[in-house]
Amino acid sequence: MRRSLSDVPVLGTLLDIGRSSFRRKLATALLLVFLVISIGTVGLYVQVGGLLEENVEQSMTAAAETEANELREWCEKNRLVVRLLSEHPVYEEGDQAEVRTYLQAQKNERPDAAIVRAYVIDRRNQSVATSTDPALEGTTIENLSWNERFSFRDFDDVQVTEPYAVANETVIGFISPIRRTPEQLLVVEVDTASVFERFEHPVDNGFTRVVNSNGTVVFSDEAAATLTQYRDGSRRAPVVSSGLRGSSGFTESPAYENRADTDGEYVVAYASVPNTDWVVIEHAPASDAYVITQQAFRWIGVIAVFTLFALVSVVSVLGRNVTGALSRLTDRAERIEDGQYDVEFDTDRPDEFGDLNRTVASTRDALQQRIEEIRETKAQLEASNTALEERSEMVDVLNRILRHNVRNEVNIITGRAELAASRVDDKEAQADLEAVQNAAWELSTISTRTQRIKQLLAEGKADPEPIHLSKALPSKLTDVEADNPGVSVEFDQCTSDPIVEAPQTFPTAVADVVDQIATHNDGNVDITVSVTTKNTNSDGELVVLRVDDDANGLPALDVEAVKSGEETPLNHAEGLALWCLEWAVTKSDGELLVAPNNATLEVQLTRSSAAA
Repeated sequence: MRRSLSDVPVLGTLLDIGRSSFRRKLATALLLVFLVISIGTVGLYVQVGGLLEENVEQSMTAAAETEANELREWCEKNRLVVRLLSEHPVYEEGDQAEVRTYLQAQKNERPDAAIVRAYVIDRRNQSVATSTDPALEGTTIENLSWNERFSFRDFDDVQVTEPYAVANETVIGFISPIRRTPEQLLVVEVDTASVFERFEHPVDNGFTRVVNSNGTVVFSDEAAATLTQYRDGSRRAPVVSSGLRGSSGFTESPAYENRADTDGEYVVAYASVPNTDWVVIEHAPASDAYVITQQAFRWIGVIAVFTLFALVSVVSVLGRNVTGALSRLTDRAERIEDGQYDVEFDTDRPDEFGDLNRTVASTRDALQQRIEEIRETKAQLEASNTALEERSEMVDVLNRILRHNVRNEVNIITGRAELAASRVDDKEAQADLEAVQNAAWELSTISTRTQRIKQLLAEGKADPEPIHLSKALPSKLTDVEADNPGVSVEFDQCTSDPIVEAPQTFPTAVADVVDQIATHNDGNVDITVSVTTKNTNSDGELVVLRVDDDANGLPALDVEAVKSGEETPLNHAEGLALWCLEWAVTKSDGELLVAPNNATLEVQLTRSSAAA
């Protein structure tokens, strides 16, 4: 069995509470809208926050990768410069002055390379042979600021030293073998400060650190951070380890501890520099990195609060207006219900409530008019009932007269006529007296039938009830046949034994009509009464009762009177039998057909549902 939401115990109670008040419905709708807006706001927070955080991650990672590529290009450019300088034939003749002059000229002619010093090392005596800084000449390799083990695959191979300081500048040395003098090496020291002129930070207050495999800050956009350890202790920072494996990425936990002026947490993106052991790490304070996210969150919150405030305000104003108008309208309707029709309505309002007030006011006026009409009709009905009661009393008096006085007088007439006929020998006189007797008996029959009409019209006795025609008709027809010698009455019974809804006087009314046919026709008369059924599309199954005879049927005056539906001085029935049947059929919601084809009369009644 399907259950509705009202059948659920708790939910059904809540629904009933909500249905009983428009204010509660409005409050429920407001609560639902509040929940929808809240859920939407949370969803927007999550979605926008995710998109903005993803944007920060992508932009910082892209910046780190771009800086790594810039470093790679810077290293490759310096390697190329060193290789070009080492290929010059000036080294072949061994004139140190000319070599010094050449290197000094190259330093001056290549300002974009940011060459700090350039010198030639003699691998045989492990010392500086020639330098753009004469004070450096003769210095042994052990006393230089860098400590690299020479390991060249060929003359095109260039080694890169660890960063070191020269005259308050951080430099990196690029070492290349000299093809024309293999016993010599060319060292070019390049200032690292020029690298950061190309870098751009995607986040305000961002800074960059380039860390090597030893955890030393090789490059930094802050001089104080250069040549320091990226992280205190012997453990390598996770971002450095990941970058040295060739990865690039983003993290919110960089574990960088060597920037005292950084307040709060910060995020980093990192990328490895190809062909080196360097990792570019782009830093940004979390408060600056997610400033757009925070601003978006604030705006979303402000918009959500403003929307809810506006919604509550609108609903409150409209709700108060609507509920107030409905309450006033309900109060006025209750006053009308109590009979106070002088209630005034807000018919001047231009909105829908004005239309509703005008409609109710119009209904009030129409209702008041109808009540006045009902009162007038009630007074007329009361007067009519009084008249009907008086007429009913008169009918009762007349009925008693017909039943008792007329019957007594008829008995006296028939008795005296019979006695007179026995004393008279004249045939014509006897025939006249017999006619007087028959007329008296006919008058007695009319008296009896008026009693049946009274029963038919009486309340309660005229209500239709189930009647088995096959059981109720045969005995009545047998009495007719017994009372009329020379008359044969045949009952053609239906095999389905139909049941009809009719007054209890219906079988007697049918028998009276058969008796009238028998008495109306002289001589032998054969009368057939048949009951059949037939199906119709509109009324269902009908029970058809047909009465036919081989004589002249019913009196023509009776037939014309019943067909016209009224008695007149020129058109009146000889008896009441056909009228009684007509009224009984009408009470049964049936139809009486007088003188149909091939029959004296036909009655059509709807088959009773009690037959099932």
